[in-house]
Amino acid sequence: MTATLPARTRRQSAAWVASDYWEMAKRSLRHIRHDPEQLVNVTLQPVLIVVLMDFLFGGAIKTGTHGSYINFVMPGILVVAAAFAAVTTTIGVAADMGEGVIDRFRTLPMAKSAVITGHIIAELARSLVGLAVAIAAGVAVGFRPAAGPGGWAVAVAVFLLVTLALSLLAALIGLLGQSVEVAQQLAAVIIIPIFFSSAFVPTATMPPWLRVVTANQPVTQAVDTLRALLANQPLGSHLWLTLTEFGAVVVVAFTLAAVLFKRTAST
Repeated sequence: MTATLPARTRRQSAAWVASDYWEMAKRSLRHIRHDPEQLVNVTLQPVLIVVLMDFLFGGAIKTGTHGSYINFVMPGILVVAAAFAAVTTTIGVAADMGEGVIDRFRTLPMAKSAVITGHIIAELARSLVGLAVAIAAGVAVGFRPAAGPGGWAVAVAVFLLVTLALSLLAALIGLLGQSVEVAQQLAAVIIIPIFFSSAFVPTATMPPWLRVVTANQPVTQAVDTLRALLANQPLGSHLWLTLTEFGAVVVVAFTLAAVLFKRTAST
């Protein structure tokens, strides 16, 4: 009898923590009603990038692959959508830190990690909206994926992993920023690496000194994984490299964000 009590207590504690996470996620999602601009990053911007890439650059950029340019570039646009969605996390975390709401949460009987985790969970939900909008816009201009149900399932899972990693980095930036404005400017470091990857052009077309970096960075691995999945092509080593590299980003970013939030909230 006594041996079952600790296990029951742990289950109850886990349930309470999960409940705190869910409440904080709902709080973050409710902010959309008061600030609809939060949906701009995950809806309008991916559509604009689809139009820009297809109609302005599609006829000029040669990828050296079969099929239209939109089929090549769509995986990169999906990663861009994930990055733009992550910026919302930066703004939300910075706003919480700057408006003193953390002081109120500190007095409540709740898991302190729920504040950051709630933003992340809400961001994953918003990113799925952006994913659907981006794919719909792509299909409207000629995107024709060849993936089956299994390929789509893995592609969505990879997309969510990338979004999770970028959102945790965004939360870390939000904690480091002295204000919402500063944090929003710092969030550019999340988007810049996408332009130094295979998102928009093959790395083989780049100078050798640049290719060494772009062909081996995590964003390129994620884009190439999504590209292979959606085209129903062999994955090679891209999938396990994506899982390894972005998994490491998740662990490191979550640890740093938790430590920084604990220090910041206790001051």
